[in-house]
Amino acid sequence: MTEIKVHRGSHEIGGSIVEIYTEDTHIFIDFGSELSVDPERSTDGKMVDMIRHAECDAVLFTHYHGDHIGLISGIPEKDIRGRKIGLYMGSVARQVLRNIHTTLSDFDDQPEEELQKHRDYIALLDSRVSTFDDSGESFDIGDFNITPVMADHSAYDAYMFIIESRSDHRVIVHTGDFRTHGRLGEDLFDKVKKAIGGRRVDTLIIEGTMMSRLTEKVRTERELQTEAAELLARPENKYAYLICSSTNVESLASFANAAFSLRPTRAFFVNPYVKEQIDLYRRTAGADDEDFKFKKTYAFEPQDRINPRYGTTQPEFMEEHGFLMLIGTSEAYRLRMKRFEKYDPLLIYSMWDGYINRKKYPDTYREDLGGLYNSWPENRRVSLHTSGHATAEDIRKMILTVAPEKHILPIHTEEPEAFYRLDIGRYADLIDIVGDER
Repeated sequence: MTEIKVHRGSHEIGGSIVEIYTEDTHIFIDFGSELSVDPERSTDGKMVDMIRHAECDAVLFTHYHGDHIGLISGIPEKDIRGRKIGLYMGSVARQVLRNIHTTLSDFDDQPEEELQKHRDYIALLDSRVSTFDDSGESFDIGDFNITPVMADHSAYDAYMFIIESRSDHRVIVHTGDFRTHGRLGEDLFDKVKKAIGGRRVDTLIIEGTMMSRLTEKVRTERELQTEAAELLARPENKYAYLICSSTNVESLASFANAAFSLRPTRAFFVNPYVKEQIDLYRRTAGADDEDFKFKKTYAFEPQDRINPRYGTTQPEFMEEHGFLMLIGTSEAYRLRMKRFEKYDPLLIYSMWDGYINRKKYPDTYREDLGGLYNSWPENRRVSLHTSGHATAEDIRKMILTVAPEKHILPIHTEEPEAFYRLDIGRYADLIDIVGDER
């Protein structure tokens, strides 16, 4: 018989850990760190201790955000039975993580202990992680047959899983984090229906992040791009900085496309690490899609180097033609930005408000981001963002598409009770708000 245990995530956003198991096979989905919990109250240590004493054949990761993969280093090589624990993630996701830790391991101005952590992480990715993709092919882990379905999220190469147990033919759908208002999510329900292939789904495990943020404005990525283009087209915004996650490929593409759409076109400048990630996305997402070509996107160059293509230095080119520049909070960015202070650049913030609004979100406020954004002149800063998560309508449609017969388990949500307010007819009777095994 196939069973499900929610170890964490039924009443909090981030850190969700779900176990699906039969008598012989145990798989876990996601093993991330908590997002907004005081370290003294965190159960991260308890979760690591749990898996070190558990039966576990494999851990599947939906995507590479820290609240889904942050505890991967704590997963032992073998479970309590002595079986090797497999680690599985998307092929691009694995390379994204490798790029991150390779870059971090090149920073010599940090303790040797930190450098070694990055080297160990790279070794783990190289030696223990198996990958899958969005080809439609399934793979087996013991009693389970697993079909990954690429979803749209603020992390490229995020996945849902359709899991069928051979022991009782029970079919379980785990959505991971998803949305449909990005370009990659426009056909998600059709993809899910095709992957299920007419099978009867027993249980739907579904994220509900936005159920506690129903007043948050959710624009599509295409709307974001249009608004960005209109903003950048104003003469006073010839010089603009952007704060956006380096792994949020859809929003990066929206802003790069907005800059390129101007006449004359405007270039998008990023640091070499981000450029490497963008080139990875361009080879995958952009292989057949004009929206992900990242035209006129360039890596930072030494400020005094003459670029033969420009005939000038990069900063001189930027002064003459204007720019959109992806920035962060480090001193290296501040030194590069200093040259353009006299132009009073616009600052565009495209991340969740919880990082810069201390009053509303004291637990997730980040001093570095909040300090930078809130110190910027109020008339020269703007928040232009869209969520990486499913709206209430997305969640409703996912339930109706999957059509589970027995259970709906909300996870990755602070308000699972809000699911009862969805217009889902008879499926409301299937909502099962479980308590975490903490």
